[in-house]
Amino acid sequence: MMAALVLVFLSCPQAGLATMPAAPLDVSLDFGGPVAVDTDVTVTLRARPLVDAPSLSLSITLPDGVDVVAGTTTWDGAARAGDIRTLTVTIRPRKAAPAVIQGAAMLKFTDGTTLGDARSLMLPLGDPAKHKLNLPPPKKTKTGESVIEYRDEP
Repeated sequence: MMAALVLVFLSCPQAGLATMPAAPLDVSLDFGGPVAVDTDVTVTLRARPLVDAPSLSLSITLPDGVDVVAGTTTWDGAARAGDIRTLTVTIRPRKAAPAVIQGAAMLKFTDGTTLGDARSLMLPLGDPAKHKLNLPPPKKTKTGESVIEYRDEP
């Protein structure tokens, strides 16, 4: 037990500077052109697994006031390391109000483990003053890195 504690301490010598683990996925979410009310635009979610997995699920979640014109908002299939999977949907925003589109990629393994990553896109519509996400100011670490902390409070 003591050896394990020493190993952990040596692998992370400064508390608070450990890197959060990341899902073995490269994920991006992009618009395919300018965004305007009552104008069609494509939204593309791309995922590149870094490991093989029996299942990869892609999903794009649209806010109220955004219609699907073409395509689908979900995809499921096998995942091979390095293969890029793409989910594209054509949307039409109906309201001039700021809203967020979310894209998620989830790897599922036979032992029940699920690993995923998500991205968000702000629909740049409506009052530009409301487009801010109200993130807390970044904090500086002892090494000078900027870090934004997010805590989901009940």
